[in-house]
Amino acid sequence: MQSRFTPRRLYYGWVIVAVMAVAGGWTLSMGVANFGFFINPMRDDLGFDRAVFGWAASARTAGAALGGIFIGRLIDRHGARVLLAVFGGGGALLIAALAYVTTEWHLVAVYAVVGLMGMQGGANIYTGPVVSKWFVRNRARAMSMTYLGLPVALIAAFPLTQQLIEAFGWRTAWAVIGLIGVALIVPASLLFLRRQPSDFGMGVDGGAPEAPASPGAPPQEETERSWTRGEALRSMTFWRLTLAFGLHMAGQQSVSLYRFPHYEDQGVSATLIGYAASLEGMASIASAFTVAFVAGRLGLQWTAAVGFALMIASHVFTIIASNGAEVAAAVVLFGLAVTYLVVVQNLIYPAFFGRRHIGAIRGISLAVSMGLGAVSAPLTGYVADITGDFAPIWWGAVGVLALSGVLIATTKAPESKCESRIPESVA
Repeated sequence: MQSRFTPRRLYYGWVIVAVMAVAGGWTLSMGVANFGFFINPMRDDLGFDRAVFGWAASARTAGAALGGIFIGRLIDRHGARVLLAVFGGGGALLIAALAYVTTEWHLVAVYAVVGLMGMQGGANIYTGPVVSKWFVRNRARAMSMTYLGLPVALIAAFPLTQQLIEAFGWRTAWAVIGLIGVALIVPASLLFLRRQPSDFGMGVDGGAPEAPASPGAPPQEETERSWTRGEALRSMTFWRLTLAFGLHMAGQQSVSLYRFPHYEDQGVSATLIGYAASLEGMASIASAFTVAFVAGRLGLQWTAAVGFALMIASHVFTIIASNGAEVAAAVVLFGLAVTYLVVVQNLIYPAFFGRRHIGAIRGISLAVSMGLGAVSAPLTGYVADITGDFAPIWWGAVGVLALSGVLIATTKAPESKCESRIPESVA
């Protein structure tokens, strides 16, 4: 007789969460969240204009927008195991190759190709759809745990990047960051990633696998129904969500890329900025532990609105920052906000449209939202180069974020029309 104290078998979905936390966390550390640390050293050495870095960020975003359309469908069909190993490893090697950049187009071209591989942000085109396929009931908790990997990585990556640049130069910093990415992402993907619970004879959330329906038997009641990509694209809810998160990306990227060199321009030391930025990671960890609770009380739309309010407050502190305390306030608020917005974005699409085709649906949504966000970084750089001040366009970004918050808060779940929904078993 089995003892009641025998430990339960670990649901493999939590292994998937751990792998995607590592992959997403270090992708964000490969010249995304820490890109700003490289701007002033590379400008001093190579004479690049600010706008060049904006074009590089936009090229990576636009590349991810295009690549995500195809990557999402491939994840639905084949899983992310080989795909993430190849594209994640290849993207990391390209980041390491930035150690040899000499001209502006080198930087922009490398960032564009890395984006095409889906290695943008926290590798959201991989992390969100992959984790969503393993969880329904525990999805909010699983997403929160997945996105803990982002701030944990940044706590290490921010000071590491700054110290590498100060001690060895920006070229060595690029090489080290990229090679760490290869060492983390490739083996973790190949060894541990699997496509879906049925590959292990499991059901979602560790339950019993779904039995195939007998011929002529009535369809079973599903815990979650899925929309096809075409059905989602015909839903107004899909486009409201996508527009809201696209405006969010534009408003966030306008500030996030240039905030660290802006703090330096205001007289705050680079070393202090590097350590203050680690507070962002700590704030994101705290945020990850609360977002599922808040979403359960307020709903996903209003939880996103809270994230937008926090992001607006962070932008205001960034605009006025002139000392370490104000920089700390700005980065803490940013860390709280970005985790709320990233987690909710990866929860709300499967909550509204199901998990079966979530890769294809998210591929389209990310393509549109990233396309909207791609113009903001170079535009910000041009304005700053011409006026010598970020404030005018950053106040515009605050307005864009406010509009996004209103739009998401007033978006309703799509209607459950029988002709628009299909059971998981026949999708």
